[in-house]
Amino acid sequence: MQRVRIPVNDLGLFTLLASALTMQPMGHDTLDRRVRTEPAADCELPRRGWLERLDHWFWKQEQRAIEAHLAAATDIHDLEARIRDLERGARPWSL
Repeated sequence: MQRVRIPVNDLGLFTLLASALTMQPMGHDTLDRRVRTEPAADCELPRRGWLERLDHWFWKQEQRAIEAHLAAATDIHDLEARIRDLERGARPWSL
């Protein structure tokens, strides 16, 4: 049985992920494979509808309530208990 050696430079996606995780600049061979994250200057982003804006507003309100609930902890043990309750789905501030 022969071993197949895969050149490190031909990994493609793995090279991209490794360079992103290590914050290292990529070489010229992977430069053309890089995914663009910024929108193009000539395309316009669609506006969010009122349901999406309402959903985002409710999400922000819930996040603020969670932060206020965690900020009311008296010590580290109380904070850890509150975080465990949140992870288990308890919502003491719900209406």
